[in-house]
Amino acid sequence: MQNDKDVSRRAVLCGLAVLTLGLVPDTAIAATGVKVLANGKVEVSLSRNPALKKVGGTVQFQDRNGQSFALVRTGKSSSAYRAINLSCTHEGEKVVKSGTKWVCPEHRAEFALNGDVKVGPAKANLVQVPVKVSATKVTVG
Repeated sequence: MQNDKDVSRRAVLCGLAVLTLGLVPDTAIAATGVKVLANGKVEVSLSRNPALKKVGGTVQFQDRNGQSFALVRTGKSSSAYRAINLSCTHEGEKVVKSGTKWVCPEHRAEFALNGDVKVGPAKANLVQVPVKVSATKVTVG
């Protein structure tokens, strides 16, 4: 019985260590107030996505083809946004947010929040998509 308790205690301590080190993915928030336009562009409402009020804030959304994208606040300026395609440039696997970076679950490539490659095997940045920013929305595409 004592051994069972030790294993259980060890499992709990290891789990706490993982949480403390931030190794559990911190998923980006799903965007609300998203409108897919007839021309294929996507409008993201700024007022409906409070995560985008701070630098480093991110929201995720999909285009009409089901492709995943992230909109990232990259600076304090009202026009400092970057839209990135969340397909890893190594083999196309969808990257996931982990703390302050994007990580490919397949081969562990790492990208900065703005999509810049940091750790291979990917050699290219995540693909940027043009954005147009107004006072109330960001149009992606």
